[in-house]
Amino acid sequence: MTSVISNASTARNLPRFPPELWLTIFSLATNVPGLLSCDGPTPSDLPRPIVKEHEQRLLKESLITKRNIILVCRTWHALATEFLYRSVLITRPATLSALLVALNRRSSGAARSAYVGWHLIISLLANVIRQFPNLSIITLSMPMLPYNDCWLRQLPKSVVVALAESCGPSLRVFECSESILRPCREDLMMLIAAAPNLSVLRCPIFSPSAGDKSPSVRLDVPVMTNLQSVSLMSVFLRDYLPEDRDANHFPALRQLTYDCIPPPFLDHNWKHFVRLSCANVTTVHIDFSLQGDYFQKELDLLSECCRSLNDLVVYLRSWTEINPNLILPPSVSYLGLHSKLLKAPAFHFKQLFTALRTLTGSKLKTVRLLHADAVEELRENWSLLASELADITSCITFRIEDNRGHLLLT
Repeated sequence: MTSVISNASTARNLPRFPPELWLTIFSLATNVPGLLSCDGPTPSDLPRPIVKEHEQRLLKESLITKRNIILVCRTWHALATEFLYRSVLITRPATLSALLVALNRRSSGAARSAYVGWHLIISLLANVIRQFPNLSIITLSMPMLPYNDCWLRQLPKSVVVALAESCGPSLRVFECSESILRPCREDLMMLIAAAPNLSVLRCPIFSPSAGDKSPSVRLDVPVMTNLQSVSLMSVFLRDYLPEDRDANHFPALRQLTYDCIPPPFLDHNWKHFVRLSCANVTTVHIDFSLQGDYFQKELDLLSECCRSLNDLVVYLRSWTEINPNLILPPSVSYLGLHSKLLKAPAFHFKQLFTALRTLTGSKLKTVRLLHADAVEELRENWSLLASELADITSCITFRIEDNRGHLLLT
């Protein structure tokens, strides 16, 4: 009995932390570095599908931590509630009604049902969005639709209107590059016009309009004075071209990501866009899907139009698509490389380093293999390649790094 009383007395006499200190602790415990960053270019050079998968896993872990914190006691619940809705992840349509009830702080609301129809989902989603007037990041990442598996499905206008009316001024990032659910062109132009502070836009393909018919009135592309990063697809560029083809509607653009589908370098509009809007671009990510022989033409276009280009990142189908004697834009100092082919054989790495030996880049300082799997595969094949690569790499003057930025070859 004496021991119990003593412990209880000690617990009551423990110093109380000020609320500000608890808030700092909660922030450190639930923060995911870079996840809620709206400041222009992406912090990772890996392809977006890989990045999004990693971000979603970290976000889920953060949300679990938040849930556990607010369930500890009433004091923590009151203090930590402000962290609970800083990021919201909706993975199942059935959770929308419960989320809306929680946001409205009511014990009753939209009916909770195991089956939620498509039209109810859209209504609930629009209502949920209107509960977040300061929303800054929107990411649509729906790989398939729950009730309709058509190739592209239009994001309903009611949802886009809710975004424009409720959080247009606060919206900084809009992304749907990995989603089958996308807005049509006219709806996105309306959203962009309502979002003057938009800094990142990743919507390279639009959904067809209702009935797959072109609208009678085509909205012009707004001037995006704060847009720093955009993802495009060269063959769909016309959707982003303003009526005045000689006007630059991307004056703040610093990062360009594009899928290279044939024939971008033969397309006058694509060349004109890059020349007009990308003069100040410092970072380019290319998803290259052509034969390796065409890659030099892409590099020539960037050399001509992107005089400020510093970082060049290239996603290839395999290492064999990097041909010898490539000439980089003269301003490039960093080259990031990623191969989509898993379990590359040893001769692929030999061809990669042969190409790097003959690579011309007057300011090139660093070449980095972006994915940990590629680095591991190279190390596994090192015993087969060591003698050959020693002669090849002896002529390379720039630094070759692994995915973490450490020297790969010593």
